Order: sequence, then C-alpha cells, then structure tokens
Amino acid sequence: MSHELVELLRSVLKEELQPIHERLDRLEAGQQRLEERQQCLEERQQRLEERQQRLEEKLDHFIIETRSHFKKIEDELAEHRRMFEILSHDWRNANIAIEYLNHKIGQHDLEMYQLKKRLELQETK
Repeated sequence: MSHELVELLRSVLKEELQPIHERLDRLEAGQQRLEERQQCLEERQQRLEERQQRLEEKLDHFIIETRSHFKKIEDELAEHRRMFEILSHDWRNANIAIEYLNHKIGQHDLEMYQLKKRLELQETK
C-alpha cells in the first residue's frame, strides 16, 4: 500500500505543481522575449550613437569649411575695400587734374581770344 500511496502522492503533487510549472514556463518565455527585446534596443541604441557620432563629425567638418569660406570672403571683402579706397583716391586726383586742365584751357582760350582781337586790331590799322 505504501507504494500505491507514494504513487498517489506523486500524482497529486504532479497535478498541483503542473500549473506552477506552466506558469514558470510562461515566465521564462516572457523573460526570454524581454531579453531579446533588450538586446534589440541595445543594438538600436548603438546604431543611433554611431549615427550621432557621424552627424557630429559631419557638423564639425561643415563648421570648419564654413569658417574657412567665411574667412576667405572676409579677406576678399577687405581687398575690395582697399581697391575702392585706392580707386576713390585716384578718382579724386583725376577730378582735381581735370578741374586744373579745364581752368588752363579757359585761360588759353582767353589768351587766344585776346591775341586774335589784337591781331584784328593791328590788321585794321
């Protein structure tokens, strides 16, 4: 009878423990899925970090290129300003020379007019 009692106890325990085993199996399967998801999230985070690093590098290169280009434009602008100053100075000097020459032409015209009038007066005499 003891053997039958042992088998009966085993059967009862097996029935009682069956839901616990099923629940543990579900928990283990759920934990497995969580670990897989965690792994997937970690991989995605790694890819995001790599992409962010590449973006930061590209941004750094862009900033360096922009600064270089901006410096070049500033240098060219300074050169153009110097050229405009030189041209402006030359233009003022040219205007002064033109005014002087106009004045001289006026004087020569007056002198020629006076000489012409004198010649006419001498011819009439």
